[in-house]
Amino acid sequence: MAAVILKFTRILKDGAFFYLFEGFENVKSRWELPCEYLSGPHFAAWNGIFLYSDGVNLFSLVPGSEISEEDYRKLMSLVERGKERLKEINARNLC
Repeated sequence: MAAVILKFTRILKDGAFFYLFEGFENVKSRWELPCEYLSGPHFAAWNGIFLYSDGVNLFSLVPGSEISEEDYRKLMSLVERGKERLKEINARNLC
């Protein structure tokens, strides 16, 4: 599996840091992912939009969107957890 790449630029705005979302690469479409994966914390692509969920709420990022530093940290943590979950699900499905 190719590395997931999320492109952000860190910007200073009104004394606080934000992250400007520029795009993504190697993110699978939600239609290509197992339903089990989509039922919990996950991330996926859909029509050029980056979607991510904490398992309860669904969020989206389009190029040009800004997120706070706290939301950026949460997103990066969710992406790492999502990659691990997908590996586990795929390994179970191969057996």
